[in-house]
Amino acid sequence: MTSEIASESRGSRHLEVLSSDGTRLFAQEFGPGRDAPLLVFSHGWACQGRFWRPQIEQFAATHRVVVYDQRGHGWSDRGRVPFSARLLADDLEAVVRAVATPTDKAVVVGHSMGGMSIMSWAAEYPASVSELARGVVLASTGPSQLVDRSTLLKVPRQLRPRLERAFAASLAVAGPEMQDTRLSRRLIRYGTLGPGATVEVIDECADIVLRCPPQVRGMWGAVLATIDVSRGVDSLTVPAAVIVGDADRLTPAAHSVDLAARLGRQGVLFEFTLLDKVGHMSNLEAVEDFNSAVARLDRSA
Repeated sequence: MTSEIASESRGSRHLEVLSSDGTRLFAQEFGPGRDAPLLVFSHGWACQGRFWRPQIEQFAATHRVVVYDQRGHGWSDRGRVPFSARLLADDLEAVVRAVATPTDKAVVVGHSMGGMSIMSWAAEYPASVSELARGVVLASTGPSQLVDRSTLLKVPRQLRPRLERAFAASLAVAGPEMQDTRLSRRLIRYGTLGPGATVEVIDECADIVLRCPPQVRGMWGAVLATIDVSRGVDSLTVPAAVIVGDADRLTPAAHSVDLAARLGRQGVLFEFTLLDKVGHMSNLEAVEDFNSAVARLDRSA
């Protein structure tokens, strides 16, 4: 749980943030104090704030590091309204506005659904992005066509439409609680990690994913099956770094290549980083390379 990070980290404090509909979001801030540069991290589907452990450990000595649990994940409440891409934007807006100011702007880092949160935020709150962000990192993510472009399913072309529909439907099913078994860990490894993932990374990733409540997994899965936050890509006006692993099956590198090209045409692409033999969990699998990419944007912004 996120509290495990707090108990092991110095200078951390809990934050309770209320989103626009009154839903309570759980966040934590690490670091030396208000004068330090600000980094805000937004995690992906079926994860929680502790997903950013390697980044907290790297940056908390010199930065204010804020992580939060996405709605329904970890210690954040689910709220009473249906999950949607707009809620991703509303929740990120609430978190960033709670910790950033026009004179203390944040670099906002999003992984997977967290990257979609940034894109949705840019679509719904473009003025806030310009006012409160120095830059953004879009890691292992894509704006739309997540099912169509996934490479989890390797099937003949004529069968793919039917299996894509089945895959999309499966995302939206709550299903049973995922048990910690050898099979579940093998499935998590296949779906989220690259060939170079260590045993330690596999265990950490599985421990995080297995904690996600089944209903939350299903409700957000239904959103992701049809999500389209493309409008936010064209609304970004701050420097943007794009990071992806070349072995990512959930959001393959083609998404990031397209994102980088669009951001480049807008004149806001800072850097595109392709990580060799790295899967979807890029910040856990390639910690040094991931953190270096964040640091380069942070220094320049």
